[in-house]
Amino acid sequence: MQRILQSTLSLRNFRPRPCYLSQQVAYSHTENTLKEVDEFIIPKMPPFNYIPPPYNGPSADEIVKKRKEYLSPSILHFYKNPLNLVDGKMQYLYDENGRRYLDAFGGIATVCCGHCHPDVVEAIVNQTRRLQHSTVLYLNHAIANFAESLASKLPGDLKVVFFTNSGTEANELALMMARLYTGCHDIISLRNGYHGNAAATMGATAQCNYKFNVVQTGVHHALNPDPYRGVFGSEGVKYARDVQDIIDYGTCGRVGGFIAEAIQGVGGILELAPGYLPAVYDSIRKAGGLCIADEVQSGFARTGSHFWGFEAHGVVPDIVTMAKVFHDISELGVLIGKDYLVGVMD
Repeated sequence: MQRILQSTLSLRNFRPRPCYLSQQVAYSHTENTLKEVDEFIIPKMPPFNYIPPPYNGPSADEIVKKRKEYLSPSILHFYKNPLNLVDGKMQYLYDENGRRYLDAFGGIATVCCGHCHPDVVEAIVNQTRRLQHSTVLYLNHAIANFAESLASKLPGDLKVVFFTNSGTEANELALMMARLYTGCHDIISLRNGYHGNAAATMGATAQCNYKFNVVQTGVHHALNPDPYRGVFGSEGVKYARDVQDIIDYGTCGRVGGFIAEAIQGVGGILELAPGYLPAVYDSIRKAGGLCIADEVQSGFARTGSHFWGFEAHGVVPDIVTMAKVFHDISELGVLIGKDYLVGVMD
């Protein structure tokens, strides 16, 4: 996510400076007229009953200097004059000077309950006071109850839960499980898709911004069923023929699995063409493979009409991965598979 945003934003100055837009509208106006145009274009923030406590920490310049010395240059901030965000409350963020910002980014789609939601904060504090960490070698009700709650939101026999530390790890586990269960190494994913940038997931990801020049084997990238700019428009079944061609001409006729986002997130919030997933799932299963739904960005009722993105396509995957939405409370990823996958990791 960082590198693609860098390429998009690097040519722009995103300082909170209202005059840039109005300069185009009122270039030849007087200073007083320009001020009036600014006030017209830039909406005023609505009242909000919260005042952040005074900030006594290091300044933005001091933080930038320390980052350059101690952090990897791969951790980018994308701004010529980056904000030093020090406080958050519900939909708002505050900088070191107490200025309020409407957060339309949500930490790359992770802050789903708002910043510092009182119910979330209370649950975290109460659990931390009681027990911070033990291990799965001992019993604790929290993990079992959480798994049960997650499984209740999925259709059919999707009820075997594996917890990970991120969406990338969940997708890594999904690909490994598919290969172990089927005994086949070949995986099919979509061009323009993003599934992480670890070992196997970098192979499944099909965007050059997220790939390094390392060995990536066993993944075939199918034609992206883009209903807006794709060669077949919104005719999903025609795109699905490319997956069958990959099975017929690029593999031994058997595959380990197929992984796709129902709505491509990093790829531009792009929905898959109607009819595509049912046709592809049919081809994959006939070839002995498992169907993996990457719901890291589209899951948890974000689409409005369904709880999961794949439900809009009328399919039921064999494995569902999810993350991001949990980051209000913890760095967490989840894989939920069908019950016949129980023993694959033994």
